[in-house]
Amino acid sequence: MASKLKVGEGSSYRRQLFDEIFDFSEDDSLFAEDVEEDESAGDQDMNEGGIRAVANTNAIEEGPLTGMSFPCISTMFNFYKEHARLKGFSVFKRSAINVRVGSRKYQTISCDKGRKAIGAKASKRINCPAKINAILRENGMWQISKVISSHNHELEPSMSRLMVAHRSLNMDMKRRLEANDIAGIRPAKSIRLLEVQAGGPENLSCLSKDCRNFIERKRRLRLGDGDAEAIRKLLSNVLWVHPRSRAAYEEFNDVVSFDTTYLVNRYKLPFATIVGVNHHGQSILLGCALISHEDVNTFKWLFMTWLEAMEDVHPNSILTDQCESMRKAIREVMPNTRHKFCLWHILCKVPENFRGVIDYDSACLEFKVVIYDSLTIEMFERNWNEFVVKQGLERNEWLSKLYVDREYWVPIYLNHTFWAGMFSTQRSESMHAYFDGYVNSMSTLKQLEEQYEIAMCDKNEKEFYADFKSKNTVINCISVFEWEQQFQKAFINSIFKLVQEEINECGIAMSFTNQEGRREADNEPGIERHKIMEKSIINNWFRREFVYDVEHRENGQYFSCNCKKFESKGILCCHIMRLMSLKDIKFINERYLLRRWRKDVNRVHSKKFFHGGYPHMTEEFEKYREMERLFQEASDLAYDDNKIKFVKQWLAKLKRDLLSWNDGMIAPTSNA
Repeated sequence: MASKLKVGEGSSYRRQLFDEIFDFSEDDSLFAEDVEEDESAGDQDMNEGGIRAVANTNAIEEGPLTGMSFPCISTMFNFYKEHARLKGFSVFKRSAINVRVGSRKYQTISCDKGRKAIGAKASKRINCPAKINAILRENGMWQISKVISSHNHELEPSMSRLMVAHRSLNMDMKRRLEANDIAGIRPAKSIRLLEVQAGGPENLSCLSKDCRNFIERKRRLRLGDGDAEAIRKLLSNVLWVHPRSRAAYEEFNDVVSFDTTYLVNRYKLPFATIVGVNHHGQSILLGCALISHEDVNTFKWLFMTWLEAMEDVHPNSILTDQCESMRKAIREVMPNTRHKFCLWHILCKVPENFRGVIDYDSACLEFKVVIYDSLTIEMFERNWNEFVVKQGLERNEWLSKLYVDREYWVPIYLNHTFWAGMFSTQRSESMHAYFDGYVNSMSTLKQLEEQYEIAMCDKNEKEFYADFKSKNTVINCISVFEWEQQFQKAFINSIFKLVQEEINECGIAMSFTNQEGRREADNEPGIERHKIMEKSIINNWFRREFVYDVEHRENGQYFSCNCKKFESKGILCCHIMRLMSLKDIKFINERYLLRRWRKDVNRVHSKKFFHGGYPHMTEEFEKYREMERLFQEASDLAYDDNKIKFVKQWLAKLKRDLLSWNDGMIAPTSNA
């Protein structure tokens, strides 16, 4: 039985604390010698064993104190690491040696953000001062001589499980993953199984990528589609919308993608998804449905039912496949929503419709140039007519239909509308991967619903991890010159220059005039207009050259570029950035930092966690899982022959006791 501790004063209380918890003696001498630190040591490898050395919960919560002694560095590191996990930060060891003797005598363990950033890339290193210093005493004990507990960053206890030092695969998880891989079970299913058994991904001691990395390592060391017709016959139309999707839609209702290509992709199941984009640019599932037909009435029912679930808030824009039934349904149900066809699906039909063209390769390339490189509507229409005549495609019905529908798919007609970077419905199609392997001829509606929630849970975990990364990395700004140098090394040399009337021998001069630009802005005082030339040399042979019109006010309150990147993506374009650099504009109006992309905003849907995809276990299973957990921990501790023998002996005795058990007997006792 543990002794009760009484709070005293000074070193007497601390010595009592050590005696009771660690059975260690305290040495009052302090760290006084200089050390030579090796900061080249990288982040600690993920804790392979998954065993945390813990002593007393209160002591760990309080953290390391000056004068504490430990029998070895490993014990001291595990103690500090467990304290860090509870508080919400991670630690790493800095190797240190005695300069004169050449042997290790000192040890520093720091916050893993306690190093200086190197280079221009994003890094979690912010030179955090938190650390402990320890010295090896003559009695062989490692004693803490200095403790700095203050951090220069926020602590996130809820995100500790995402930090590398606090992630681990225990032996049981490794055995299961390896056995499943040998049996031919896909990694995704093996990981799902671990998540289900743990009660959700948040209860695992690792991330899915850690499991995949382990499987890949083991692989290196070792050197029919389902039929859902039965479900289709039993169902008419069914729509799922989760409460978290409703909360997310309140924040991200500007653009959605709707897709039903699951009909032809894999199982011929009439399955549709409605997908949005979150503040990390990730896909978010806003609803999915099983539909009986692809006609106008079915789509009208689906859109009306979905909008009813979303408090009748219509999206500003919607992206779909080129389907006449969808277009009619959207026009009736959401008349004020901007509709766009998936450009990727249109381009996929080019080979089929260009079969009779003599110079096929040239025609395909020129067709894409007409679509992507037309900077005005007049330029597109002129280039289109020239292309059709040049290639002899005046009677091509497919092209004629596309031209009639040009306002639904050509970028120049759509780039004044916000699309959050969506160009195709592939976001929706990627969602369908979550359902592959889980639908077959025997699937029930309940199983489909559970798989939907598993997909939701997985997406939530990815968003939570993206929040963690954004809060724990700092984007280091670089100069325009450094940026251009990086592009040159990548074989893409992009040079942005100011166009002027005269170019002299000294190079390029910059001329800013208030007379250039569009006529409608001539009467607006304080607006400067410039032309920015973009020259791109791709792979050292393909050259592209465009001239963009850029307007701005000197105080940074107004910017505009006819490339329309800000209007369509919500991010200032490189042409405006180049102008800001040349004009030394250091501030911009906050309206150019859209709330929907900001990562410092508290969003309601981010606080909604659920375990729907990981069904509630019965009480009997919960008891079994707790017993299994204790056995796994004991198995992990038995890492040598003597301990394995000891465990086997006690298991054999336990088995005999259980075999002789009856309802009327008292539980066997032991002297373990």
